[in-house]
Amino acid sequence: METLRQLLDGPLFGITLTILSMVFIQLLGRKAKTSLLNPLLFSTASIIAFLYFTGIPLEKYQAGGRMMTFFLGPVIVSLAVPLYKQLDKLKAHLAPVLLGATAGVLVSITSGILLSLLFGISRELTVSMAPKGTTSAISMELAKSLGGDGSVAIAFVIFAGIFGYSAGGWLLNRAGVTHPLARGLSLGTASHASGTQRAFEMGEEEGAMASLAIGLVGVLTSVFLPPLLRLFGL
Repeated sequence: METLRQLLDGPLFGITLTILSMVFIQLLGRKAKTSLLNPLLFSTASIIAFLYFTGIPLEKYQAGGRMMTFFLGPVIVSLAVPLYKQLDKLKAHLAPVLLGATAGVLVSITSGILLSLLFGISRELTVSMAPKGTTSAISMELAKSLGGDGSVAIAFVIFAGIFGYSAGGWLLNRAGVTHPLARGLSLGTASHASGTQRAFEMGEEEGAMASLAIGLVGVLTSVFLPPLLRLFGL
């Protein structure tokens, strides 16, 4: 009993629970041969359910969850390895990559703003939704600096990631997009880390292009978001 209490009080509990839930959902998805079993969505739901039914306080889980969050930075940096392996292909298609990422960012931001204006959503919510195409860390800081809500921004980012992972491949197939570079760039631009995970499942070239898109989208969103908000009077 004392050993169990020590486990719950330390960071190992949150880390172990997170890893086990992610691995289980990924294995289940591969077994079922479907991308609808999104690891982010279903592992989060399973962790919430586990904590709820066992009565374990959220604070116990967060001790390890914070450590997992700390490693997000190194994980993103590690994506440069497959990108380096595909450097020759990147140089050969530099212009299409830059144009594609720029177009994706502009569509992502303007679609969020136009939908908000159409439905009369408040400026705070609009600013929180507009940077949904980039990573959680960047979108949160952008939203907060421009008068939005960082937590709401992260919620939109997660939704974009879940949708891209689950439906991105199907939509690209339906649209007839077959080139690995275009598929990877599309997933990384629209759905950041979750899209990149899906791209790596398709192939190394797709994953490398999606990794590149994460960095490009972060920079381009930071550049284009403030002037676009002003353009629409927000």
